[in-house]
Amino acid sequence: MVQKYQSPVRVYKYPFELIMAAYERRFPTCPLIPMFVGSDTMNEFKSEDGAIHVIERRCK
Repeated sequence: MVQKYQSPVRVYKYPFELIMAAYERRFPTCPLIPMFVGSDTMNEFKSEDGAIHVIERRCK
């Protein structure tokens, strides 16, 4: 019988958005990570109370 693989879940001390913002500032033009070279905002949604903020981006 084949064992099912389950990838580990990463738990960060800080919100994921804050971690990604730190990477963008630390490696602004890293060619190995296309999102940092540049991205276009495709769609942005913010709820009225500000609790939900969703940004869809496409890498260049």
